[in-house]
Amino acid sequence: MFERYVRHRRIRVIRRCLIRAVHCRRRGWHAEAERWARRATEAARQADLAGHATLLVDLASLWHGLTRYAEAHECARMAVESSAAEPPGPGRDGPLADALVRMGDVERRQARYATAEAHLRRASGLVDEPDRERAATVRLALGVLCKETGRYDEAETHYREALACLERHGADHPMRADALHNLAGLAHARGGGDPAGEHHARAAIEIRQRALGPHHDHVAADLAVLGAVLADQGRHAEAAEALHRAMSIFRERLGADHYEVAVCQVNLAHLDDLQGRAEEAGRRYRDALRIKRRALDPGHPEVERLSALVRARPG
Repeated sequence: MFERYVRHRRIRVIRRCLIRAVHCRRRGWHAEAERWARRATEAARQADLAGHATLLVDLASLWHGLTRYAEAHECARMAVESSAAEPPGPGRDGPLADALVRMGDVERRQARYATAEAHLRRASGLVDEPDRERAATVRLALGVLCKETGRYDEAETHYREALACLERHGADHPMRADALHNLAGLAHARGGGDPAGEHHARAAIEIRQRALGPHHDHVAADLAVLGAVLADQGRHAEAAEALHRAMSIFRERLGADHYEVAVCQVNLAHLDDLQGRAEEAGRRYRDALRIKRRALDPGHPEVERLSALVRARPG
């Protein structure tokens, strides 16, 4: 009886700390968000969370959003272990798939691509056909992985499969915006100024602004990809406007040293270079490198590429 009381009490503590951490992050209070997230994580380490893997997935997602990937990995791993210990069946497979997707995302962010793909493929095998939203989530995660590893055709297939999964949920489903955002990012990765990239980015912005308002960080992410595809088309002034709007929202909502700020800085630096502002471009590249070194492992491909670019610049 006493052990059950202690277990339930710890689960309540995790829930309360997680709610407070999410609230603080949404308000832009990043130090407070981390403080509550650490309290939730410490309670999770001490608790028996059988049947509560969703809590751990939510906690891993919070750490992922805070770009604290070691903590995100720990919570995702605990979620996988907790779910895998349950008896096989629908009650286990869905939460286990969610945990594997989060684990795959964390591994991908740390450039451990083979391990990430193994987790995501395993998740895909656990999702039943009627569970359309969960199936779309897995396909989106696989698409991002394929894009980052240069398998662009596979990425597009996964993104379009995700859109097909979401057809019955209506045009304004938030995950539809995720798929459109990813298709826009894929157009940018492929290069060539494909006008479909702009169309997808603007459609994602419209969906998110209706649902979340104009100042949400998800809207900023869509603005950032819009800026990238506009730059590909040579529309530099429009691209810079979108990127500055995105970076302003990211700084306000996520903090000045967030990974997404670095992404905006790199794209703005590229525009500066194209327009002959080499000194300003160099400053932006150096700031982006500082942020990425803080967020990613030293040997991460993004850090290595950006370090080489900064070293190669004159002055």
